Amino acid sequence: MNNTCRKSLLASGLVAVSSSASGNNGDQMVGFSAISNAMGGAVVALPQDVTTSLSNPAGLSFLNLGPTKSRFDMNLAVLAPERVLNGVESDGDAYVLATGGFAFESELMGDGFTVGVGAYPISGGGVDFPKEAFVMPTPNGAQEISIVANRQSLRIGPAVSYQVNSRFSLGANLSLASNMMSLKGIRNFPTDVAYGYAWVLGTTYKPSDSVILGFAYTSESKSSDLKWHTDDGTYRLSFEDPRTVNVGIGYEPNPRWQLEADVKWLNYSEVRDENVLDGPNGDQLISYGWDDQVVYALGLRYLIPARYTLMAGYNYGESPLGPEDVNNNIGATAIVEHHLSAGLGVQISRFSSLTFSWIRGFENSLTASTGLPTEVSFETDMYTLQFTYKN
Repeated sequence: MNNTCRKSLLASGLVAVSSSASGNNGDQMVGFSAISNAMGGAVVALPQDVTTSLSNPAGLSFLNLGPTKSRFDMNLAVLAPERVLNGVESDGDAYVLATGGFAFESELMGDGFTVGVGAYPISGGGVDFPKEAFVMPTPNGAQEISIVANRQSLRIGPAVSYQVNSRFSLGANLSLASNMMSLKGIRNFPTDVAYGYAWVLGTTYKPSDSVILGFAYTSESKSSDLKWHTDDGTYRLSFEDPRTVNVGIGYEPNPRWQLEADVKWLNYSEVRDENVLDGPNGDQLISYGWDDQVVYALGLRYLIPARYTLMAGYNYGESPLGPEDVNNNIGATAIVEHHLSAGLGVQISRFSSLTFSWIRGFENSLTASTGLPTEVSFETDMYTLQFTYKN
């Protein structure tokens, strides 16, 4: 296999890792909890649980914390993706993710301050395509190449919100960013973890008692390079999550009904257009070709007195990859466009509740318009159980 072929497949393998989230907008999760997933990810204006610390930290000021102003939310999710490359399915049918966080009003900081702390996966999953899924032409003839890849991006850190008055709040989040990646294919890159940081600024405003507006800006993550030691030498790669801008409007005509619509912009062109892999033989340019993505989300919530809550949502974002990008992103699964979700919440005691949600990412397929006649398709289901305690 010549060096050009090796570079091309190595780039494809690396981007397969980057885009392996199972319920996604690009490579980002739709929501961070059962409730936010059930709402289709439309939560930037109306805070639903402590994961607002990451989606819009200003929402902490308007979050229902319970009678003594303290709240805990824990989530356990199972991702069930179906990924197909050239008619061959990827192994690995289930991935487990957990999120947890708490929020409380801070007497130490003074009136009007609410603090949240949590750990939230931003993306996660993997692909495991056997060698018959991809045949690489080489000067010595066709060669079958397996692609096995895993990645997880995690945020851990505090958030604080200050309620300026009864209608307006400001919030900020600063998180440790953990980025794990491994790859087995044309080269074997063992698991490595890079650490860095990311931050979020947000605001909420209520122009009336029934309408609330939300805005959040999430920075591009900044972290150290991923570093892999191989028999050929050491490879380094800088790999970051994109910055995002999210705006939303929520409508709450009475305590039973909530409706929200959000628009979110993800700046993939800045971090997924191209990259440089620094290796023992010099730098290799990796061309991914991702476009920026705009995501539209709609969520509905209805309280059935006095124990049950029904939720539903819809989420759409055009794939950041096009047919011209398929052969630069072999095995990439970041192409799901339509998501439909539903959820049920049950009050199980005076202070605690359970919420179950299901989100369906409908199948989408892409066929390469240039180069090899490669076809990839992806669909997914995500099931999440959330425990909430308010006291």
